[in-house]
Amino acid sequence: MIDYKKTMLAVLGLWAFAPSAFCQNNGVWIGASSSAGDFPASNSTAMAAAPTGDFHTGIVSVGEMERISFADYGDGGSPSRLGGAGDKEFPHSENWAYEIGQEKDIHAVPLRGVASGKPQTGDFDLWTDKACYKPGETVWIQAARFADYPGATVRYRRGMEVLKEEPLRQEWWPWNPPTTDFRGYLVDVYRLDSEGREVILGSIGVDVSSHWNRYPRNGYTAWYEPGKEPYIGGDVAFLNRRHINVVQFQDWHWKHHYPYCGDAEYTDIANNKVSLNVVKELISSQHGYNMASLFYNLGFGALENDDAAKDGVREEWYYYFDPDHSRKDYHDLPEDWKSDITFVDPGNTDWQNYLCDRNDEVYRNLDFDGFQVDQVGRRGDGYFYDYWGNRHNMADRFPSLLQAFKRRHPGKSLIMNSVSKHGADQIASSGVVDACYSELWSEESSFMDLYWVIFDNKKASGNDDMKTIFACYMNYDFADKNPGKPFNNPGVLLTDACMFALGAFHLELGTGGNMLGREYFPNTNLHMNDELKESITRYYDFITAYENYIYDTSHELTPTVTSLSGHKLSIWNYALGPQPRKVVVYAKETKEGAMVFHLLNFMSTNSLSWRDLNADMPRPETQTGITLDIDCDRMVSRVWAATPDSDACAPRPLEFTQSGRSLKVTVPSLEYWTMLVME
Repeated sequence: MIDYKKTMLAVLGLWAFAPSAFCQNNGVWIGASSSAGDFPASNSTAMAAAPTGDFHTGIVSVGEMERISFADYGDGGSPSRLGGAGDKEFPHSENWAYEIGQEKDIHAVPLRGVASGKPQTGDFDLWTDKACYKPGETVWIQAARFADYPGATVRYRRGMEVLKEEPLRQEWWPWNPPTTDFRGYLVDVYRLDSEGREVILGSIGVDVSSHWNRYPRNGYTAWYEPGKEPYIGGDVAFLNRRHINVVQFQDWHWKHHYPYCGDAEYTDIANNKVSLNVVKELISSQHGYNMASLFYNLGFGALENDDAAKDGVREEWYYYFDPDHSRKDYHDLPEDWKSDITFVDPGNTDWQNYLCDRNDEVYRNLDFDGFQVDQVGRRGDGYFYDYWGNRHNMADRFPSLLQAFKRRHPGKSLIMNSVSKHGADQIASSGVVDACYSELWSEESSFMDLYWVIFDNKKASGNDDMKTIFACYMNYDFADKNPGKPFNNPGVLLTDACMFALGAFHLELGTGGNMLGREYFPNTNLHMNDELKESITRYYDFITAYENYIYDTSHELTPTVTSLSGHKLSIWNYALGPQPRKVVVYAKETKEGAMVFHLLNFMSTNSLSWRDLNADMPRPETQTGITLDIDCDRMVSRVWAATPDSDACAPRPLEFTQSGRSLKVTVPSLEYWTMLVME
């Protein structure tokens, strides 16, 4: 007797060939036999009468060499075949295909098991030659230790769909992914153990995107000292392995009001030496990896005590605390630095033209791809006086500044920081920024604040594809008191998991293996230990490989999910943030119709703040066997899960049952973050 739980996915493969048959009551019949036999099989049964429900069951396994046939008895006469003749092949558990040929039966290959594990990135050491690829570019992949793993197979996937497999034969090899723009892929290498199970040896993500702003994996650099040239290759390669596609150059400039200096060596705001050639070589190295290089500068600041007047900055451009222009606003800096920063009116058109002229010099001499504009947050009540006594809201002056930059250099990218959400709406609605960049502090310290910043940025921009980059500094108080210590891994990983699952990015990785812990980017009080470097690499592989499931979403879901395994659940949505001592579920639907459930482990959290100020967020206790009953209003053909925390990010097909609106599935494990996908 055929097992209907093992056949329904094959039916979905025929959906496009027989839409009318599915509209007829009890019109579709199925059967199976161990040989080709007659068509249809003698034990064929109406699908609508299947005990598991009205087509609401997905294949999870089939008998070896089992042949499945379909027929339409809808007209009451002789059976007619659904779809063209051919082999309907299930080449392995992760994929299935419908291929037209001459055979009359569906041939199914049995599932392979997957051996669970946590292979280290260095064990197999996969690399790609670029951080991202333009459509049509060839991907070159390196497996430096390929000779240590005879009999290995390379597999190329998009989600669960396998595009290609081939034997691993050499250290470097090319792959030509589909030319569709804005697609993420996972390349994994495996071999079979003595029991026929797949053992994942290594994996790496691949991003095919024509512009960085669709998935802005933002990194930074802040070290330009003379003599650094021999180290640039390795420093930037660290970012490449983590697929960083846009890099901020912090404090590379000479003066805030006069950023470019043509001298071979000059000093930055802190009087650190800067080599112009090192800046050029960093840009060149990043471009070799298809990374965009953005220069950082304050959008409305002048070094008044470092020859600002001689350099052409006029008194009428500054802004003041009083209508009589007697008290300027400035940012106090250490005495051994060049100067305090005195603020100008960002809406003053003469200042805008002046800084655009200075940016002309930057772009003429350095091959930067855009401008990362900084600000300093709300000053006082947010209002100021210009030289003539007119009162202005500071944030309202930002759009005209950004639009002036864009008019002067329309082919260059723009990002502007919103410090503690100051000016966030005005920046997002300016119509000229490539992404929303949000530096958050104590006023926005909760995980729920992350949710609302993303929501508000998209709403203000009027663009649901507008992405948010968080500049959020981890372990801030701990870093101040414990120079030389490592970051607290659980705090960093839980925060990253939440940011990524919500659809945002985190500016945190710097050249040379550094991680950002302070607003002054050259600061290196804390460092990543080997465990965190390993985990971070997997997280960036994960968000690259599954970018279409994480970031290309159409709307938030408000699911009804019940735990059948005793795990306490918390649904994260607009009405309720994550709750401690629970498995948090955040769900969205992709533009391609997949339902994605992000499971986040809050079972051991000691705070609902993303900051982990004192580096004391405890390591979570891994949850296993999380059985869920999900209220689902549509027919599901495939369920799978993937996590950056194990199995080298490789996806796993999951057995499930669906009856009516009830879909039951068991998620194998949850350390920090597991993504459950229903298609």
